[in-house]
Amino acid sequence: MKPADWLDRWKQNRIGFHEPGVNTYLRQYLPAFNLEPGDTIFLPLCGKAHDIAWLAQQGFQVVGVELSGIAIEAFFSEQGLHYLQSESGKFLLRKSGNISLYQGDYFDFPQEVLTECKLIYDRASLIAFDLGDRGRYCEYLRSITPPQTDMLLITLDYDQTQMDGPPFAVSRTEVEQLYRSHYQLEELVSNDVLDERPRWRERGLTALTETVFRLRETKHQ
Repeated sequence: MKPADWLDRWKQNRIGFHEPGVNTYLRQYLPAFNLEPGDTIFLPLCGKAHDIAWLAQQGFQVVGVELSGIAIEAFFSEQGLHYLQSESGKFLLRKSGNISLYQGDYFDFPQEVLTECKLIYDRASLIAFDLGDRGRYCEYLRSITPPQTDMLLITLDYDQTQMDGPPFAVSRTEVEQLYRSHYQLEELVSNDVLDERPRWRERGLTALTETVFRLRETKHQ
């Protein structure tokens, strides 16, 4: 998707990827990362996810980047949070307590913001990029996060001849190809979730697999 396509989705409220509540896998598996209160968690392409507020309520510093100002303003409005707004390089920063959301292009995001990052939480970021851009996305993610930054990654996989993305299909094999040189991959759970998304069945899908990975930097070993 081009940036303009993403912005149009928010303008037209075509945001089927947005979850109505906190992600179940996040609640279930976050404790496995042994984070401390005050640790920084980074959410690329964060949208207006309820996960942002939930993580902040757990005492973490939450940093998100999102292209759409509509999404960010909707997050603060829906959560009933007041924010301070300022310019930060190429970004517009909206900050409320321990939540910092940066509006701008992910590929411009500055490394210095994430020097204390302990965890990357990618629920719908990797799968938002098509095949040609996923490698670039992963390389840039590693370049702006410190060594030994772990990741909680959630992907979707399906027969892409049956339906076009986004979200795009990303297989376990591709996750391994993208990340195995720097991370140790652990598959936490994998489920067929097509029954939970009937509109996708209507579009022609016969199976939809959601997989949760824990990625640990190999330098941990």
